[in-house]
Amino acid sequence: MAARLNLRLAAGSGPTFGVDDLACAAASQLGCWAHAGLEVTWTAVHGGVAAAQAVLDGEVDASYGGLGPVLRFRSEGRPLVVIVSMARGLAQNLVTQERINDPAQLRGASWAIDGFGALSHHMARLVVRALNIPEREIDWQAVGPPPQRIARLLAGTIDASLIRVEEAVSLNLDPGNTLHTLLGFSELKTLVPIQPHGVLATTRAYAHTHPEGLRRLAKGMIRASRMLHDDFDAFRKVYDHHVTVSVPAEHVKGIWQQERSSGGFAVDGELSEAHWRGQMARFYELNPDLPRITRADVIDDAFVAEALQELAPGDLKAR
Repeated sequence: MAARLNLRLAAGSGPTFGVDDLACAAASQLGCWAHAGLEVTWTAVHGGVAAAQAVLDGEVDASYGGLGPVLRFRSEGRPLVVIVSMARGLAQNLVTQERINDPAQLRGASWAIDGFGALSHHMARLVVRALNIPEREIDWQAVGPPPQRIARLLAGTIDASLIRVEEAVSLNLDPGNTLHTLLGFSELKTLVPIQPHGVLATTRAYAHTHPEGLRRLAKGMIRASRMLHDDFDAFRKVYDHHVTVSVPAEHVKGIWQQERSSGGFAVDGELSEAHWRGQMARFYELNPDLPRITRADVIDDAFVAEALQELAPGDLKAR
């Protein structure tokens, strides 16, 4: 058996996981990386920008975070590459104060984001754009990760924020607050069919010098995504261990079914040309002043391609 390899991974999600970044947690907890002969150690950081910067600074070998920061850094000439996707969209709801009951009322509203350029900001900009609301008419406030954004919503000092679906369910079931879901998962999917999501990224130099470790990383991610897609019990096991928000069992199953039916799990590592052509087109529509790069500039799909050759149809349950 080949020797085990070690890899240091920065987690832009911080110390907690939500449904749309659960595949990384699953790869560890369900033994997918261990099965591939890889020992992954985590460093929690604040957001995808910090995760990508940690890679560039040599503090970690690879990062998990939103695709937006990687595209921005690469457009600015920084040598980052995406090696595998760990989702195909976001499991989020737009939660607002009760007085906002029509999307048109978001004009002039304060909107909490993790940080400027972060995944929460990227998706929020796409939502606002789809609603034909100029970005200048939104009071963007960089508040921090979901717990901080929820605290501001509950305190009534922020009007709106995208938060994880399980967090929205918990808030909706609590009669003690004045919040509600203005736009749910399905409505956001209709508004923004091609949604930003999490990716694992590294530097060109590391990809060149550590191909075997990255092949194992990609293989473990794909296995984890397939297990989450195929098996509710596996999903529930990881959810119960890593997701800190408690919601009734029927809602957990509903969240899983929603993710599964919408194709939210990156069961093949999602580096397809069509998907990324759409992602990059939307990104540059939002950021027209950035120098443009090509898919080949930012995607190294060799590791996913090799992993998919090993994951024969009989290796996991049929999807």
